[in-house]
Amino acid sequence: MSPHALLAHYGYFGIVIALILEFLLIPFPAETILILSGILWHRGVLHLFPLLVFATLGSFTGSLIAYYIGFYVGRPVLLRYGRYVKLDEAKLDKAERAFEKYSLSIVGLGRFIAGIRVLIAYVAGMNKMRIWLYVIITIISAALWSALFVLIGATLSTYWHVILGLVVTHPAPSVAVLVALVALCVYFWRKQRLKNRKTRAFTAES
Repeated sequence: MSPHALLAHYGYFGIVIALILEFLLIPFPAETILILSGILWHRGVLHLFPLLVFATLGSFTGSLIAYYIGFYVGRPVLLRYGRYVKLDEAKLDKAERAFEKYSLSIVGLGRFIAGIRVLIAYVAGMNKMRIWLYVIITIISAALWSALFVLIGATLSTYWHVILGLVVTHPAPSVAVLVALVALCVYFWRKQRLKNRKTRAFTAES
């Protein structure tokens, strides 16, 4: 079921379902559902307070389920079923190393990185992070993350006609800006990749 259909059929509960599914290693565009929700809020279809409550609830519930799966079941099951979403041992090892060094900050800020937020929830359970601390950080980060993407959706809805107008009236500059943004993203991606290679080479030599 597409994000549009999920919101159309189930409304607020559709948001909860979508955000929980993401943490069960079922590929689902969580950010997309929140942006669409923000657009619907701006158009008066949804109301802001219940939207944020249900979004936070869905993200928190999914995180908590993943935490307990990691806590009681752990690494073998995660690797067994994670292969369907391209999760391998190397990625899990990397997530565990990051968690060991920055446990508090990565639980809070990792939610803003697609893919990482799901992994970190399992890793937090596998490392037996104190549940009360995990719950507090997760609720706060889930609320902030949900609010951010809902507001992005509302902003897009507000200025969509302006953006579309600029593209129509000034196609060449719009394409140039888009190409520049893509090139910038590729540049930073390649730079980070090179940095990671140098770090691995240095570690191997050591």
